[in-house]
Amino acid sequence: MKDLRIDISLSSIRKGMGMQTSDGWKVMPDQEGKVELELGAGNLMRNWPRYRFLILKLRINMEGMALVDACFYKAGDEEPSNRLRYQMIPQQSVTVLVDFAELQSKRYFLKTLPGMLKGMCSGMPISIGDAEMVKILIHAGCVCRFEHVIVEDCWLTNEPPEIRVEGSPMVDAFGQWIQKEWDTKIHSAEELKTILLDEYKRAQTDCVYPAGWSKYGGCLDMPFKKTGFFHLEKTKSRWWLVDPDGYGFFSNGVCYGSRMGVFGLVDGMQSLFAWLPKKTDEKYAAAWTNAGEIPEYVKRNGRESGVHRDMFNFARANMIRVFGADGWWDAWHKINTARLKRWGFNTIGVGVNNYSDERVMEYLEKAEIPFVWTLKEFPQTQIKIFRDFPDVFSKEYRNNAERFAREQLSPFLGNPYMIGYFINNEPEWRFQKVNLAERAFASREELESRSVLAEILREEYGGIEALNRAWNTEFSCFDDLLEPIEGADKFSEKAAQDCQRLHGHLVWKYENTVAEALKKLDPDHLDLGMRYSEAGGEAMAGCGAHDVFSFNCYRPEPETMLEIVRRTKDMPAVIGEYHIGGGDKGNLSHGLIASPNQEERGKALEYYMQRAMTHPCCVGAHYFEMNDQPLLGRFDGEGMEHGLIDICGQEFPPLVEHLIHTNHCLYDWVRGIRKPTEVKGELERVILCNYV
Repeated sequence: MKDLRIDISLSSIRKGMGMQTSDGWKVMPDQEGKVELELGAGNLMRNWPRYRFLILKLRINMEGMALVDACFYKAGDEEPSNRLRYQMIPQQSVTVLVDFAELQSKRYFLKTLPGMLKGMCSGMPISIGDAEMVKILIHAGCVCRFEHVIVEDCWLTNEPPEIRVEGSPMVDAFGQWIQKEWDTKIHSAEELKTILLDEYKRAQTDCVYPAGWSKYGGCLDMPFKKTGFFHLEKTKSRWWLVDPDGYGFFSNGVCYGSRMGVFGLVDGMQSLFAWLPKKTDEKYAAAWTNAGEIPEYVKRNGRESGVHRDMFNFARANMIRVFGADGWWDAWHKINTARLKRWGFNTIGVGVNNYSDERVMEYLEKAEIPFVWTLKEFPQTQIKIFRDFPDVFSKEYRNNAERFAREQLSPFLGNPYMIGYFINNEPEWRFQKVNLAERAFASREELESRSVLAEILREEYGGIEALNRAWNTEFSCFDDLLEPIEGADKFSEKAAQDCQRLHGHLVWKYENTVAEALKKLDPDHLDLGMRYSEAGGEAMAGCGAHDVFSFNCYRPEPETMLEIVRRTKDMPAVIGEYHIGGGDKGNLSHGLIASPNQEERGKALEYYMQRAMTHPCCVGAHYFEMNDQPLLGRFDGEGMEHGLIDICGQEFPPLVEHLIHTNHCLYDWVRGIRKPTEVKGELERVILCNYV
């Protein structure tokens, strides 16, 4: 079928001011910093269902990461039924590929393509034929100047073009942004060598926990029962973790604290790099991999789609420059272990081995720092209820849960430095407000869970007439519930209540089945829960299955979410991820929450950390993450300035001073001897890119 060109004219520009140029339509943003294009509406969309892809070629003149939202509206809707969001490299001509198949909302994270960075889907399943209008919204992903966008081309097709970014280099030989300057930017190999050798020398002597801490990082002034493993205790004032030697412990962690740098995508963007060693260069072999070797990429996109997508780790390459191919890892281990203890962190967070040569187990054994572990390959079923939520009442799910426990936990049995395990990490079904019972009833595939839900209703109502009166329906028998039924939670107020309660049954089964299998195999380590993307009543429907409720909390303060936990169920909580990024050190994105500079960032982090430490149900908080991310994106396109060290391995002195001020008095905050600071630190306005 012939491609269908879409005319971008003044009539399509709903926000911003446009003019035709030789390169395409040049559109300046409106006073709110936004450009909105209406690409289709009403009869103009009659041919769209015949195509699979919408293609836009864009060049966005912006100082940071751009956001491109493809918004799909049903007839009469003021808000989009579905939104596909793409983060995009600025300054370069980028081909944005909008795949209409993603409107089925089978996943949250979209495939990362060259120049497009991270992509997310928000909305319930629709088809392109359901859409009456499509808008493209272009705006900034962080606080930065947006001058204009040039729309070079726009068309519908069934054959996607090759996605490549051709342009002038953006990334220098050290992994830094060429076009931007900042005070700690490295300009020569000699400068890099001096800094890293000084860090290595310091690590020989300045490498221990603060005074008054046990060998695990617990509080010597808070003795409890000694069990040989981490366990939980509750006093009159708060919940405590207790270390293996019996001392009160607060898990003050750094996610990926064992990792030397982050691999970034190179595939399809080679011209944007001023220097890349050949893959045959043995010196830099450890700095190369491909996306097929990154488990998170494989989970979302399949291994085959990643094996030819090259990735490079500039942080490793910088260490190799200074310490050589044989010495870089040992140097990194010594420098980073010393830093963590010197700064006052006592936990390595996440603890997952995402790179085949990462040597995490060896790092943990030599570092003697407590750690948590995020289990991989969460048990699934062939048929899902919604996104990655499995058919939880099926025998398949139960069997897979038992195998999951055996395969994932066996290496850690008996290890006293392991605090516990996160069962999952930010499952994608949680990124969308959804009633799982409604989705189970709506499924066009056979689900054992739907049969269980129907049986629950049969037992509760007794007869179908009673259900019909309550739900305002006309079912002939309960077996009618085994056929696809859309919108069951909208039939009546009682139907909505029942579906909400059944949603809770599904979530409980989802969590409890796996938790029981894990605890049966390993009763010594703590079950730290599902590591949800946020706290809340619905998120905590299955929390009683675990020892600890875990959630990620990207907010200026943690108290709001921690109070939700405390009011919902009196149980200990761990914040699995949080951060305050910076806006002054040369990345396209500054973090989900960010400050304009390292001094204000340090103040904002102290404000956050002290409130987590003093909250009675909080037993741990883990900063995300150790390293700044690559300029042009990691496996999913994320490229944030949020690390405790930059891509050259440098710490940020103003930030670290604030961290030490709080961390070295950790147990004064936890015991309530000190009160949290009221100094909030300046925060920029930041779009929360992960949470559309």
